[in-house]
Amino acid sequence: MNAAQFIDYTERLRTSLESRDEVVGLVALGSTADSTFWDEWSDHDFWVITKPGAQDALVEDLSWLPEYQNIAILITHRPHGRTMLFRNRHKVEFAVFDVDELRSAKVERYRVLIDRDQIAELIKTVHEESLKQARTRSETLENLCLLLWSACERHYRGELLSARQYLDAFAVNQLLSLLSDSEPGDARKDALDPRRRLEMRSPRLASELSATLNNPVPEAALLLLQLVERELKSRTPALAWDKVDMVRGWIAEQK
Repeated sequence: MNAAQFIDYTERLRTSLESRDEVVGLVALGSTADSTFWDEWSDHDFWVITKPGAQDALVEDLSWLPEYQNIAILITHRPHGRTMLFRNRHKVEFAVFDVDELRSAKVERYRVLIDRDQIAELIKTVHEESLKQARTRSETLENLCLLLWSACERHYRGELLSARQYLDAFAVNQLLSLLSDSEPGDARKDALDPRRRLEMRSPRLASELSATLNNPVPEAALLLLQLVERELKSRTPALAWDKVDMVRGWIAEQK
């Protein structure tokens, strides 16, 4: 989908939902909200906000969705979330909330396309709370240590696939959250997913992480502890660096 087609689809979506009385808001997310991040691989990602009780009808009858006749794959998430892949390879992801449900959602990059019930004001509050919750808590480094040790325990037990999940997914996510909070302002950052655009924001770090994860779990865990210490310890001396030393010692004992 080229840029003109992407914009046209967004406008057709807005026009379609604007005609529905039960719809009080439409919020574009990610690259749908900010064309700076659009490319040929971008999907349409959005929230539809409705009056109470109207969610079921919108997810059961998708005739409001442009080109719904050409859906090839449809996946259900939660009661009112859907992901679909069209026959032209265009992907759409959306969730339908009422106003009360919206209050507990999380959002990073957004743009309000329909606002009928002070949705813009509410989504601003949701956005601010999402960013607040995403900031590093004092125990984040301790959680990284716990995840790395759990990965090693499973590795030593012989649960190799589970160990890789703890290391490659959970621990790396935690490490990147720590590093992301310490970075200077970068508009390319995603506060809710620190892996996004890492290769563009910090190619050196992305390359180092990729190389590190090629190692067996215990060796990779030690390298990740070394990395986080190198990048953060001088700037955040109050964090639990003694726990890093403790877990490093436990891993070393098994070698």
